[in-house]
Amino acid sequence: SVPAGSEVSQESLLLHGPFARKPKRIRTAFSPSQLLRLERAFEKNHYVVGAERKQLASSLSLSETQVP
Repeated sequence: SVPAGSEVSQESLLLHGPFARKPKRIRTAFSPSQLLRLERAFEKNHYVVGAERKQLASSLSLSETQVP
């Protein structure tokens, strides 16, 4: 038997346990022209970072975090 007061609810385990789910990230729906530009940038360099990422985001009217 479990001593009173030491029970951990299943709900608490799901919310705070090691397998707790992260909140879903909102996916960006890219326009066909944005996708084309992003794919071309990816072909040249698989890691778009720094000033290039900032410039690409700006030219596509996206935030830097939306540029994959």
